Amino acid sequence: MSIDRTSRYVRTERTSVILGDGDMAELLTLREIPPTGGVFYATPDSTDRLDLLAHRYYHDPMKFWRICDAAPEMDPFDVMAAGEPLLIPPNK
Repeated sequence: MSIDRTSRYVRTERTSVILGDGDMAELLTLREIPPTGGVFYATPDSTDRLDLLAHRYYHDPMKFWRICDAAPEMDPFDVMAAGEPLLIPPNK
């Protein structure tokens, strides 16, 4: 399994499992979410999405997970609520 060196999963432990058909598969264990402080709060409007906010603040829509890490109660598949401030962490 090859993981890009810039991926948030690059340091995640791996484990092997045996599938029902006897084949072996390599899986990633759960990623521990580090304590993440914020820089400021952004208040999304009804047209915002996590990828759009990540593009706006990090110039990379794939970094939406940084915003999710700063708000552990947030499910990245949920729709954001307009007007509810979101903590925007540093781009590190």
